[in-house]
Amino acid sequence: MVSFLYAILFSWAGEIMPLHLSAESFVWLRILTAFTLFCICSLFIRDRAIDWRSDFTRFAVCAFFGTAANMFMFFKGLSMTKPINGAVLMLVTPLFVALIEHGVQKKKPSPGMTAGIGIGALGAWLLMWGKGAHFTSETLVGDIWVSVNALFYAIYLVLAKKLANKYHAITVNRVMFGMGLIYIAPLGAIPLWNTNFTAIPGDIWLKIGYILFFTSFLVYLLNMYGIKHASGSLVGIYIYLQPLLATAIAVLLGRDEISVEKVMYALMIITGVWLVSGKYPLKMSLSAKKG
Repeated sequence: MVSFLYAILFSWAGEIMPLHLSAESFVWLRILTAFTLFCICSLFIRDRAIDWRSDFTRFAVCAFFGTAANMFMFFKGLSMTKPINGAVLMLVTPLFVALIEHGVQKKKPSPGMTAGIGIGALGAWLLMWGKGAHFTSETLVGDIWVSVNALFYAIYLVLAKKLANKYHAITVNRVMFGMGLIYIAPLGAIPLWNTNFTAIPGDIWLKIGYILFFTSFLVYLLNMYGIKHASGSLVGIYIYLQPLLATAIAVLLGRDEISVEKVMYALMIITGVWLVSGKYPLKMSLSAKKG
């Protein structure tokens, strides 16, 4: 579901920035909206009191890497490069997750997990490259921003698991987005205040609304649920489904056509996801239960 909701984000974000909203103002608006919604949702749940003494640092780090810095670098990068480039560069996230998990948990990736990441990455890369991804000196700065964002997102996926296991998903996100709001305020609050909202067309407002609710609030809620019940590598590998789902949506809308090559690339992506979900996460969950 997260991959499906994200599949359309790349092209729509490019339509919004920087013509109607700057990256800084849009990120602050995303975090502000999500924080408000998580605060409202928290009124309807019961959760344990937050142990600030032991978890404050992890909350602060996850808020930085998972909300403020992650969103800012992603949107800033998309405003300076092509959406298709951003989609391709995000495919390195599962590799970063595997490396970070290996370093933090000192667990060697299984052969199935390694093969799954490789096969899925190749299939996703071939599928997106055929749609016109080109890296040039003009897109270099934006490409670097998106690449660093992929690394930051991977760090968040690994570190947030401990919080997801301890607290409700709404609680974790409420705290993280609250901290993220403070982090990004110096960059985004004033640009958002100075934005001429009356000049934004109605169709752009609909796309902004979609990103604010579905890919800011709902995606992070579902992602936290996924982090709690699976390894970071499994959550990360599903990023490979985004180009597959984007292609499927384009075919259904009549904007793309099915070909033998695309079917082969899709099978590679599905195989990669299956290998990771069938091997590595199972071993991770069993070892976690023993611990």
